[in-house]
Amino acid sequence: MGEVDQAFIQDPEHRPKLSIIEAEGIPSIDLSPVIFISDPKAIEGLVGEIGNACKDWGFFQVINHGVPLEKLQNIEAAAKEFFAQPLEDKRKIRRDEKNALGYFDTESTKNIRDWKEVFDFTMEDTTLVPASPDPEDKEEATWTNQWPEHPPELRQACEEYTREVEKLALKLLGLIARSLGLPENRFNSYFKDQSTRIRLNHYPPCPSPQLALGVGRHKDGGALTVLAQDEVGGLEVKRKTDGEWIRVRPTPNAYIINVGDIMQVWSNDRYESVEHRVMVNSDKERFSIPFFFNPAHYTIVTPVEELINEQNPAKYRPYSWGKFMTHRRLSNFKKLGVDNIQIHHFRALLENISFLRSRLPAMGEVDPAFIQDAEDRPKLSIIKAEDIPLIDLSPLNAPDSISDPKAIEGVVREIDNACKNWGFFQVINHGVPLDKREKIEIVARKCFAQSLEEKRKIRRDEKCAVGYYDTEHTKNVRDWKEVFDFLVEEPTLVPTSNEPGDKEETEWFNQWPENPPEFREVFEEYSQEVEKLALKLMGLIALSLGLPEDRFKSYFKDQTSVIRLNHYPPCPSPQLALGVGRHKDSGALTVLAQDEVGGLEVKRKTDGDWIRVKPTPNAYIINVGDIIQVWSNDKYESVEHRVMVNSEKARFSVPFFLNPAHYTQVKPLEELTSKQNPAKYTPFSWGKYLTRRMLSNFKKLKAENIQIHNFRVSE
Repeated sequence: MGEVDQAFIQDPEHRPKLSIIEAEGIPSIDLSPVIFISDPKAIEGLVGEIGNACKDWGFFQVINHGVPLEKLQNIEAAAKEFFAQPLEDKRKIRRDEKNALGYFDTESTKNIRDWKEVFDFTMEDTTLVPASPDPEDKEEATWTNQWPEHPPELRQACEEYTREVEKLALKLLGLIARSLGLPENRFNSYFKDQSTRIRLNHYPPCPSPQLALGVGRHKDGGALTVLAQDEVGGLEVKRKTDGEWIRVRPTPNAYIINVGDIMQVWSNDRYESVEHRVMVNSDKERFSIPFFFNPAHYTIVTPVEELINEQNPAKYRPYSWGKFMTHRRLSNFKKLGVDNIQIHHFRALLENISFLRSRLPAMGEVDPAFIQDAEDRPKLSIIKAEDIPLIDLSPLNAPDSISDPKAIEGVVREIDNACKNWGFFQVINHGVPLDKREKIEIVARKCFAQSLEEKRKIRRDEKCAVGYYDTEHTKNVRDWKEVFDFLVEEPTLVPTSNEPGDKEETEWFNQWPENPPEFREVFEEYSQEVEKLALKLMGLIALSLGLPEDRFKSYFKDQTSVIRLNHYPPCPSPQLALGVGRHKDSGALTVLAQDEVGGLEVKRKTDGDWIRVKPTPNAYIINVGDIIQVWSNDKYESVEHRVMVNSEKARFSVPFFLNPAHYTQVKPLEELTSKQNPAKYTPFSWGKYLTRRMLSNFKKLKAENIQIHNFRVSE
């Protein structure tokens, strides 16, 4: 691997193939009819070619484009001279959160570091942008170009080059407008106060080009990209017809053009922004210069009205380009551990919400925020999982079970099979007194029956992450539920922030409701009993892994365990929403009490089907969490599950999330790793992981939250 740091290494499915499919099929379009001769018939043919290229590829090359070759040569020479300087000199104009322009060498795509260094600047020396991605924040900020002292000719070369490429971009924009049946100047007004950005890219030779990428797979967020690449090449495009990665062969003095996300939305999906990436090689450095043609920050991006009608309704909801852009820039400085905001987050539900409401009056009060993407929506036909293992724990509660290991050997085998094959099982004869469970269910119903104003008196927030909450999201879609969260240990120590270098700790305290008055006593009695069960189960799981029964006990000395009361009200459109979207539990073990209504569904490992867990009176549903998956080095797997809702009955459940102390370093246990079975995860701090995941409760990330796969070791 040479000097390739782990941060650069792509997941196996995204690693480059060193065998190349070169794309002579990507259209090459001669622009001379529009640049030199202005022949109406020839221009018509040109418009047709561009329309076909945008539809079939999303990419094309242009020749005879009118950009003087000397301008390109000047900027290429100045760029090479700039990147040849010592790192210390380049970092004098390093970009930061306040000014997103200048030099940068630690950029990530899909949270994997790119093998490159860049220099960014804008068309105008100062560019207005939103101060933050917060929709309510109206404040503007100014981005200012940072020009290096050396080479002195870089600024002039950049400014002269960009003026020429801007002319080409506007000509292409007009041709694309005509290919959509629109006036040639249809898009021009959006670029009056453009936020266009130009980038100088340098991709050094890479000692392991089979593991890293110059830029990971992505789509461009703007309207149009005009790319100059050198003779080395490396750009690959994902072919729409079969998903193959196709290498774009360098053509001397040609520009590569691709449709961006904004054009996809403006065209209402007639043209598609296509995934692409950049390969690196071990012998030659590569240089490229993309011109990202972006509209004014105040542009509201929405399908153009001329391209929508009743038969072809708008496929996207309007969004602010400036807010979208500033949100995406956040990931340059704060690694999200998740995919950044994309246009699919604005895709209209069932293609168009007003169209949906006219056809589905039964939606009632289901706000669009609750509606799942089509592939994640529940099926109202149910596969009930009577085959999820049901395990009788009575041998564990027998007087001789501790002194007689044979009494629990069978239980241990059953648990091992259940954890390996399902990640879920039910337990009966578990030792939790029925009256304790009945009491907490009664007080939970009383709590939720109060007015919203009363419940929100103990609403959780960023300072106190426990209490009442009614706007929780899973995978950035709102859950059809309300919850009360309570700590098992009070106070509970957690990190103040998710920053690795921040050693400060914070205490979380429970917020107890005034009514019902018996709530606190009932809760504490119940939690003591379920904690005993959870720790017994951890002992059995340890035995099933061939470990001592008390192997995990020390991790829970200062536990961060939480008990949640869930209420899922009747939902007028259960075919569109979920009580909780698909997810995996991040802690060690979950012990769930669900009522007779049911609704929990588990993703079966063998075929991916969603299986309904049939309620069993006085049973608990147990599932392995992410931490056990890591501790067991993938012998046991944390499995996706979700909660269905229905239109007639409210549902209640009480999960107990058994979590270790915040200072726990989660990693595969050394007893379960070897040369033949090396550790599959790098160590991570449970407390930092927990506080990072909690952020999404209060700041919608528009992206998936951090997961254990972010710590998976590259094989």
